[in-house]
Amino acid sequence: MQIQRDDIIIRKGICHILDCHSGYLGLSTELLDMGPDLMEFVRGHIFKILESDDTKKCEFNGGSSSVLSLLETMDEKDDDSFIEASRTIAENLFDIMCDSVLIPAADVIIVSFQLESVVHLALLKMNYKETYVHRESENEGNDIVKQRVMPTDGAKLTEAIIVDLLEYKVQLVEKKYEMLSGDKINYLSERFLQCYAQMAPKRKFQLLNKVITDISNKYPESLQNRLDTKSKLREEFVEKQEFCVNEIGDKIFGSDPEKKQIFDEKVEQYDIQYDTFTVEKENTVRKLEYQMMETDTGIEIKIPMEEYNTKGNVEIVEDIDGGSTIIIKNIEQIKIK
Repeated sequence: MQIQRDDIIIRKGICHILDCHSGYLGLSTELLDMGPDLMEFVRGHIFKILESDDTKKCEFNGGSSSVLSLLETMDEKDDDSFIEASRTIAENLFDIMCDSVLIPAADVIIVSFQLESVVHLALLKMNYKETYVHRESENEGNDIVKQRVMPTDGAKLTEAIIVDLLEYKVQLVEKKYEMLSGDKINYLSERFLQCYAQMAPKRKFQLLNKVITDISNKYPESLQNRLDTKSKLREEFVEKQEFCVNEIGDKIFGSDPEKKQIFDEKVEQYDIQYDTFTVEKENTVRKLEYQMMETDTGIEIKIPMEEYNTKGNVEIVEDIDGGSTIIIKNIEQIKIK
């Protein structure tokens, strides 16, 4: 879904203090005064989450989730119902956060917003950042003190949840943290939401690209063939604007049963063998725009894919002794970096 920032209409919001490091839980009883500046601040963070390739899709595990039960009984239009549900949600999250010494303390902004006629709830975990500010004293002396603040409007949140209140579909960004039990888990999806989280598109691409690259480097084939493999992956995405894992495996390794078997085993190991996914950000697939090589002597070579595919300015010669020679032609200027 392609959305614009202005498509997000903020309805109401509330802020709770979850300082798990000091043990302080500050639950608000009043809605935020959502003026234009604060609305724009919240809207910006929601927009980044919705368009990020780091965002996972998540499904609740039936009726086992207390968060789902709260959302199903909450009347978003009623301020008192919204406030009470947000307080319970924040308290539940705080209890889980206190089960770890590593989970960051935070202010949690819970807001409802409308997108394409559907009302959503966003939980924005504003993990504290430490910075320095000045402090003026009565005797006209100035001092510099350390202070904890929320992430700025230009920052990218690492922990946030968005739920549509029609079908209760979930999108979230999260990080693993070690709990007191010693287990390192995605506590937001596994313990707080109690939902099944799919892998983020960015992670799926990274794994797919890694599998193909590893297979290419595993076999002592010609450099030309190995580089062509990477070129085929880019062609698939440019043509279809998505990655269909099964089809990619057939196209790239279908003529080589041994490589195809390794590909199938690896993608099954990562549980992406049946996935079809796309990405929103060009930066996510930026690696497809270049052929990156490193020789056994440590020389690194980076060739734009367009230059490689045209073959006019780049020539690869396979030497008799098994080595390779890369010839770069028609150089008019060179810039040292």
